[in-house]
Amino acid sequence: MEFKVSIIIAVLDSHMVVKRQIKYFNSLGLPDDVEIIFMDDGSDPPLKTLRTYNLKNFAIYPTEDTRPWSQACARNLGAKIAQGKFLLMTDIDHILSKDAIMAVRNFTGDKMIFLRSYAIIDKHGNINQNLKTLYRYGLTKTQYKKHGLRKSRHTNTFAIRRSIYFELNGYHPRYCNRPLKGNKGDKSFFNRYLKYHKQGHCKWQEQGPDIYTYPGLPEDPLKIFHKLKRE
Repeated sequence: MEFKVSIIIAVLDSHMVVKRQIKYFNSLGLPDDVEIIFMDDGSDPPLKTLRTYNLKNFAIYPTEDTRPWSQACARNLGAKIAQGKFLLMTDIDHILSKDAIMAVRNFTGDKMIFLRSYAIIDKHGNINQNLKTLYRYGLTKTQYKKHGLRKSRHTNTFAIRRSIYFELNGYHPRYCNRPLKGNKGDKSFFNRYLKYHKQGHCKWQEQGPDIYTYPGLPEDPLKIFHKLKRE
């Protein structure tokens, strides 16, 4: 099978959210040339217990990495495993819309980015944007009054031509071995892509269809996500 898109999500714990993500992906009816890869970055218990889900072209790979902050290297390892022409990198608190996935599948550029709206996946694997539910997950009334359900894009979610990812050598290893605040590894990769573009080696990034993100992070009032660093 020749894949067009490889979705790569690095995960540490967050078991309930992972189960919901798998149910959600299963409901999308994605084409056979889209693969989904979860990189288990040291979950306890391991995510291999989720292999019973009947999701096509889906696999969980352990990173066996216990360093303080290793998501960047989990992404690099996922890219090496992936077979797709495009890598669609995201995080477990983001929810990819089918429109976004299909846009990447038919993409002719080099890099795609996405705006976001607040939503959650319910226990049945469905998108839920009910305000009462979103408030329970951490959306504040002040946020909603100012911006509605809209949220700006994040540098950790993007699609990129796999060949260019490796031309840039992926994420720098220095972001694998120490806890860092914010998204410095993502910004570092973006800045190298920007430089590569200015040198004429790749096209500038294009805006894709909207995706979704859970509200309430990093506070996480329901405690459904992993902490940003290992204890």
